[in-house]
Amino acid sequence: MKHLKKCASLFLILLLCMALSACGKKSIEEVTGNTYECKQFSALCPEGWVNVPVTELNNKNNIAIDHLRFCKVDAGEGQELGGLVYSNAYIDIGHYPATAEIYEKMDSHKDVQEVSLEINGVKWKGHTGELAGYKEAYLWKEGSVEWQASIRLSDNDGDIEIDDIDLQAILASIK
Repeated sequence: MKHLKKCASLFLILLLCMALSACGKKSIEEVTGNTYECKQFSALCPEGWVNVPVTELNNKNNIAIDHLRFCKVDAGEGQELGGLVYSNAYIDIGHYPATAEIYEKMDSHKDVQEVSLEINGVKWKGHTGELAGYKEAYLWKEGSVEWQASIRLSDNDGDIEIDDIDLQAILASIK
């Protein structure tokens, strides 16, 4: 009987530990932040991330109408954001014409792996790999070449994963 009580007590402690560890996790719906728009779409920029305006390639004075970029960084007031993007985790979302070719090759990357995930019923597919010491991912909506997300998964302060709840909230919020 003592053995049974010890097992039950151990099981209860284990169950409580699992319940407490789940308390800190949030769902996509619980992610808060600001919504930013470019001419073609909008997306949520979660708290703890900053919007970094994307300029057109051929004219650095014009903000791109088809890209949003969010960087996971604690930026101080008045701090220049441009350089922070390249040393921190970020997501760059691009909208392309349906006839565009999506960047699918990662020839210069190491440890390339195919990935897929489903967020609120929308399937995303792509690749992860490492380039110059950084983990990166390229995702696009399955069956559609119109949306591509370029993601830096590692930064100077640590890594985020492809299943990071903030990343998933950003992808789920695209409208």
